[in-house]
Amino acid sequence: LVLSQPEFADAVRDALRQVNRMDELQRNPLMRSRLVLDRTGTASTLALRSTTLQTLLKETAQLLQSSPKTNRAYRALHHTYFQPAATQELAAELLDLPFSTYRRHLKEGIDHVIETLWEREVGNME
Repeated sequence: LVLSQPEFADAVRDALRQVNRMDELQRNPLMRSRLVLDRTGTASTLALRSTTLQTLLKETAQLLQSSPKTNRAYRALHHTYFQPAATQELAAELLDLPFSTYRRHLKEGIDHVIETLWEREVGNME
């Protein structure tokens, strides 16, 4: 299965929303992506693929911690998806940000994860 860039972006967004729900993550189209299969092999189990996808999402998000400017986007991703607050409003409070600023940082983080994984999927970076 080859996904178009928009389909891939939608699948990444869905995967982020389901990152802590392995049963839902197993239904994600990224489970059949080159990204995952290169790490697991085509004969791998769904459990291994979903764990690999989860790891890829976390590792890619963690790249944002490398600078103070992008760390804000990482923290928004972290409190929304990886260690989620009960609501996005509470995530904004945890980060001591106005809700609109939190949403901007979250979008930056999501866009970074999508772009980085897409570049890996199409072979533009290791």
